[in-house]
Amino acid sequence: MITSRQNPLIKEILSLKEKKGRRARGLFIIEGSKQVREAIASGAEIERVVFSEDYSGAEEFSVLPSVAVTAGVFGKLSEEVSPQGVLALLRIPDCTPKPPRGNCLLLDGISDPGNLGTIIRTANAAGYGDVYLRNCADPFSPKCVRACMSGIFFVRLYIGGDAVLSELRDCPLICADMAGENVFHFMPPRNFCLVIGNEANGVSDEVRALCVNTVKIPMRPTCESLNAGVSAGILMYELSERQNQQQNT
Repeated sequence: MITSRQNPLIKEILSLKEKKGRRARGLFIIEGSKQVREAIASGAEIERVVFSEDYSGAEEFSVLPSVAVTAGVFGKLSEEVSPQGVLALLRIPDCTPKPPRGNCLLLDGISDPGNLGTIIRTANAAGYGDVYLRNCADPFSPKCVRACMSGIFFVRLYIGGDAVLSELRDCPLICADMAGENVFHFMPPRNFCLVIGNEANGVSDEVRALCVNTVKIPMRPTCESLNAGVSAGILMYELSERQNQQQNT
């Protein structure tokens, strides 16, 4: 059992809370028994499981490389207000951009990790299996991973700058913008990529120039805008529903 916060493994885990550490080691942290179970179910590459000495469910993950630490040490590692007593180190998957396999999502400059995690979680729920991140926050940061829930295990993340755009050259881009067509009157193409822009500035000029359609969510005059995560969720589901209606007629 590890009892010291100065232990090399503990220092390594703490370094993963920062982007520099994650990049250097190729690992990120998930926390909680549900997250670990879903990581196993997804086939994610689990490097190590870390238990608090008072965690009662260690036997469930006994087939995985693991280590026990004191409650005090675990408290230092945890990002939770009420830690469950288990976390895992996962290998960051290959995020090299590849062509989409169906309807997909391009996130253009999403800067808030909470928003990013919410959108990834919703993309998984709505069936958008490919998520392209252009100049976004790090999806493997602790805040984003918490907001993603299990979504981060079940979508394919592609990260980069303009490199992600080259993989979308054969996929119609639909821009989300308040100057667009009412999404509830819009019929999307058979396969498409929904583009969600930066929280403050919207979709960049470079990406906007590549979009073939622009859609908006109609709102009362008393509402200026919606949160990026909320907007993305509404648009993902509505576009998929309208696409299904079109295919069934």
